Amino acid sequence: MERFEHLFSPIKIKNLEVKNHIFMSAIGTFMATKKHEVTDETIAHYEARARGGVGFITTEVVIIDKYSNYSSKRNLGLYDDTHIEGMRRLADAVHAYGAKIAPQLFHVATAGHSSLNEGYPPVAASPIAMRRMEIPRPLTLEEIPVYVEKFGEAARRAKEAGCDAVEVHCCHKHGLLGSFLSPLHNKRIDAYGGNVDGRLRLPLEVIRKIIDKVGPDFPIIVRMSVTDMEPGGQSIMEACYIAKRFEDAGVSMLNLSNGGLDNPWNTVAPAGTSKAFNADLAERIKKVVHIPVGVIGRNNEPWVAEMVLATGKADVAYMGRALLCDPDLPNKAQEGKVEDIRPCIGCQHCISHLAQPDSKISCVMNPFAGRGEKPVEKAEVKKRVLIVGGGPGGLEAATIAAQRGHDVTLMEKSDQLGGQAYIAAFPPCKQDVATGMKYMIEQTKKAGVKIELNCEATPDNVKAFKADAVIVATGGKPIMPKWMCNSKGNVVSAWDALEGKCNTGNNILVIGGGAVGCETADFLAHPYDDRSPNVKRVTVVELTENILVEDYTSNRSLLVRRMQEKGISIMTGVRVEEILEDGIRYSKNGEEGVLQGFDTIVSALGTQSNNDLTEVLGSLDIAVYTIGDAGKPGKMLQAIAEAADVAQRI
Repeated sequence: MERFEHLFSPIKIKNLEVKNHIFMSAIGTFMATKKHEVTDETIAHYEARARGGVGFITTEVVIIDKYSNYSSKRNLGLYDDTHIEGMRRLADAVHAYGAKIAPQLFHVATAGHSSLNEGYPPVAASPIAMRRMEIPRPLTLEEIPVYVEKFGEAARRAKEAGCDAVEVHCCHKHGLLGSFLSPLHNKRIDAYGGNVDGRLRLPLEVIRKIIDKVGPDFPIIVRMSVTDMEPGGQSIMEACYIAKRFEDAGVSMLNLSNGGLDNPWNTVAPAGTSKAFNADLAERIKKVVHIPVGVIGRNNEPWVAEMVLATGKADVAYMGRALLCDPDLPNKAQEGKVEDIRPCIGCQHCISHLAQPDSKISCVMNPFAGRGEKPVEKAEVKKRVLIVGGGPGGLEAATIAAQRGHDVTLMEKSDQLGGQAYIAAFPPCKQDVATGMKYMIEQTKKAGVKIELNCEATPDNVKAFKADAVIVATGGKPIMPKWMCNSKGNVVSAWDALEGKCNTGNNILVIGGGAVGCETADFLAHPYDDRSPNVKRVTVVELTENILVEDYTSNRSLLVRRMQEKGISIMTGVRVEEILEDGIRYSKNGEEGVLQGFDTIVSALGTQSNNDLTEVLGSLDIAVYTIGDAGKPGKMLQAIAEAADVAQRI
């Protein structure tokens, strides 16, 4: 029996045959022009996934109205005939590899903002705002047919461009159709509101209009939420009814998601979320319809997708971030090279970039995502390259340099590889980081890199190595200022607390409410706030007015909720003035206070560069490159991206 026999058999969507059951879900790239046109970058991005073996590609959102920008001014568009030619180029590029493609037709509604749309306010079912967004204007009855026509015309253009289908966005209680479907956002008392039939009226009118424009044989996929995952929201029984109504209206397939943007951990699940967490919900819908049902939600490994199909939960496994991370995932799985699939670590950087204006798609694990996706090229001249440091940056640099044909040696002063990323996997819900590091280490070995552990690089042995180029990837070290010490010696770094290099008492004070401090608190605290005796209780103090201020992902939401559920005490706006033997003296709002009674004080004040070697090597006649935290403290994204850039220049 083939390992992925369900995954790699063909499937039909109406009359359209797709070569396998791996469908790419919509994920924003923001590489279009500000006129919403397809660019060469856009084509390269989707072409790489088609070349990698995916059966079906759903594009990022394609707006049906000029003033419907979503998170960026660089969305794709199909609101004008001038967009057809670019979409045709994209479709042709994808078709060259046997993949099919559908634009996701979308109007931003409650997820829009006037600042991105030339001052035009968002429109929706009712004047109810999503979190952090502005209040939309409710559509009038006279306006509704205009928007129905816009969806129909966009579908016509998609068909004329040679696309194989369209996907209509009706989920997450955002987007125009999603806002009409959800009882949380649709409070209308006219024909388009009230009960489920009223809320369904606009989406069904859109489906009928699309069929009128493209004919009954052109596949229409609807993306819908099974539930809103909020009190008073859409129920699963309503979803069953809605799915059946869509089928009766002529929809060819359903793409099932769940939740909404007010609870984004249900729509774009972070690390630590269960595999295929929407599969059981999909099974409920599959029982009431006779059209194919697809499902998204952490189907991020081939075995997961195969099990979704083999157990009858759904007919299609949608993947988004997994294909961003490794465009070649389908081909590698089919060829039996599963261990070579670059794993998504669930960090959600690819989603959090939405918070940055004019940013485009990128991936922590895949430094080539959004940057042309070109294969590594062989170097013209083979060189002797020394990598100092075996963290993510050092591993990536070593692998790419070796793939380019260089003679590469990696020196690591400790007894194992992984650097800070090894420690980063210790807190709850961070196991995917360990999976990522295991992959990187194995790829470095496969590339033929010579690895020397327990080998600290010094000016003498570097000079003796006679390298043509040295990449310093020595990372960082925890900030531990002298004032943090006390006579009792119970002040430890968060790194040592996580890695088990020191014992911590039952009453713990963590200084620093950034990611490291909060994850360390989550790791150390007793799992339940059940007043059990002799368990670890944790307090976190933070200088700013909130914790985790640089995290825009739903990882943050779940981490804060876990901290609250564990009874972790959080104090913000606190300036530490002095370290005591069992606590701190602090100031807050101009008043001083004391926190005492702690067995252990954990410092999570950040990271400083560990780059002494760079300065020393500057006197040698060697090309020296410093990357990652060794150059400037940052995130794993920067370390891996810098490593890839440097390795390709050598």
